[in-house]
Amino acid sequence: MEMEDDDRAALLNMTPGQLRDVAAFVNAYPSLEVAHEFEEGDYTSTEPVSLKVTLSGGEEEEEEDDEDQSEPVVIAPFYPIKKIPNWWLVVGDPQSRQLIGIRRVTVPKKSLTVDLKLTLGAGSHKLHLYVICDSFMGCDHDVALEPIQVAQGDSDDSDEDDDEDDEDEEMEDA
Repeated sequence: MEMEDDDRAALLNMTPGQLRDVAAFVNAYPSLEVAHEFEEGDYTSTEPVSLKVTLSGGEEEEEEDDEDQSEPVVIAPFYPIKKIPNWWLVVGDPQSRQLIGIRRVTVPKKSLTVDLKLTLGAGSHKLHLYVICDSFMGCDHDVALEPIQVAQGDSDDSDEDDDEDDEDEEMEDA
């Protein structure tokens, strides 16, 4: 990056067209920043746990460029159609090799916040957030989430019994 243009051209031994192609690909390669936070509060096994994930394109300095708000496109000359990179947000437990949640998203050039609802059993959980791109190699993220403790939730069978009793009374009245 910090080489002189003449030295770089001599080292790479590429035509100007090839150098343009390489530069276009390097400039299109995603630089994704990942932030996350769990919803505040007590976690129970009967209620889903909310995990907010924010994905930023890393191009915040180009906010003046309002005319180019389109989605990023993958430079893939042999792919038959225009390819938009998708990202998979995967939450899993690496120790038990269990998938907890998954969602596919397309990240715009600025940022995107996704609310993942995770259903967890009672106990302590050491989860990982995997952010996986379907179009580029080497830009995936593996984020270890802070351990969370989930309490056993109240199983409310009495509500179901009350609903059944109400239905039985309505049937008798008819």
